[in-house]
Amino acid sequence: MENIKLTFLNTTGTSGLSKSAAKQMRAHITKRNFAKRRRQIADTDVTEPQSEESPTNGPDYLSISRIENGLLVQRNSKPASRAIATDPDPNRDNRALHKLQELSFQQSHLTPASPSEAAWFKIIASEPAVVEASMAVTVRQWSPRGSWQYQADSHSQNAVNLIQQLISSSRVRTDGLLGAVIMMALGAALAHDDVAWNIHIAGVANIIKDWQSSTPYPIPSWFVDFIVEDSINSIFGFPRVYHPDIAQALGNLCDARIAKLADICTSVTNLRKIIQCHHQHPLDSRYAAREIEEPLARLHYETRALRAIDNPSIDAAARAIELTLYLLWPSTSGAHLTLLAAETKDAICRFPITGCYYMNLTSFQLTVGAIAADAGSSTRAWFVDMLLRPVRAMRSQGWDKPLSLVQRRLISNDGLNGRFHALWRELDQKDSNQRSDTHMISLGNSSDLD
Repeated sequence: MENIKLTFLNTTGTSGLSKSAAKQMRAHITKRNFAKRRRQIADTDVTEPQSEESPTNGPDYLSISRIENGLLVQRNSKPASRAIATDPDPNRDNRALHKLQELSFQQSHLTPASPSEAAWFKIIASEPAVVEASMAVTVRQWSPRGSWQYQADSHSQNAVNLIQQLISSSRVRTDGLLGAVIMMALGAALAHDDVAWNIHIAGVANIIKDWQSSTPYPIPSWFVDFIVEDSINSIFGFPRVYHPDIAQALGNLCDARIAKLADICTSVTNLRKIIQCHHQHPLDSRYAAREIEEPLARLHYETRALRAIDNPSIDAAARAIELTLYLLWPSTSGAHLTLLAAETKDAICRFPITGCYYMNLTSFQLTVGAIAADAGSSTRAWFVDMLLRPVRAMRSQGWDKPLSLVQRRLISNDGLNGRFHALWRELDQKDSNQRSDTHMISLGNSSDLD
């Protein structure tokens, strides 16, 4: 009988979970088992040279032992095949950083463009939990091949074990712990694993809640920017690391404008739902004025007031939300939208940390900018290029439908959703055309050689 490595649920220590939560956990494990089995079947016809980067075996057996501090804590049910290095090693740490940069940007020696980016790179290169969590994300998204997915599972297991060690230690909460858990949440979001995402986000919320009383230094700026930049994604139902409770906490600890941003995002989300209902079942004019136009005018005013030249992350979020409001309920010229999109672009270009391919592909700031700007404008070309590059990179690694990362969240074609789908079709067509042109050039070169 073939050896199939599965994940088993151990409910020890979970008696405090509600019946529905326990059911969610069981469903989560079942989903993981079926996914592993599908990957194993898919790989039976693929032969790869074996190396450290293409393991023959899947991850060790796992069991969920408990929910601890809001985190999904796993433990090995048999000894790990290799120890996780936790002692400082500059050479190893730099190699890990360069590998992550290669997988995330297809460039392995990036120079930090800001103090925040330098601080983030330093955390990645020095905290094993962040290294493992980041590798889990990038390796999983790098290739759909089973060997890469197995390797991602292994990194994820290592990350959770290291996070558990950090939580269990007597050390104060660190940037490393925060970075590791937020990367686990990002990985769950990109994998559309809502159960794991909720657990990791709850862990982040607990860390932030305890931060003020247990940590003698401020919350790192890279984390604050990460949450703010992801705020608009929540409006469209695809938050990667954003949660309103976390944003409200950051508003109290760091900048009151973040709490205001969270309130605006919640209001726009609710307004979007009403407008979607209006597209399906048109409202009478008086009801539309009261439920749509009046809140819309208020949100336009509040969002414009939130613009922040001193903070590019908040500034970009505010302008992108303005664009969203105009797109949800059109009332202005295309020229104005192109100008506002250009201002959003300028703010994004001032971000202290460069977004990786996977963050760019799933960024609704970029998507909204591409939709809002006039066709043929240099502004729109910039937004489209920012989205197209990760599409091409992922497809070159074997992903047939890289845009499914975002398409799965917006199924209907009603209202603004229809414009999203049109943009995604355009990106797919542009990529197909380029691959076709490249193939024809290759054939032409071969003919010349003959």
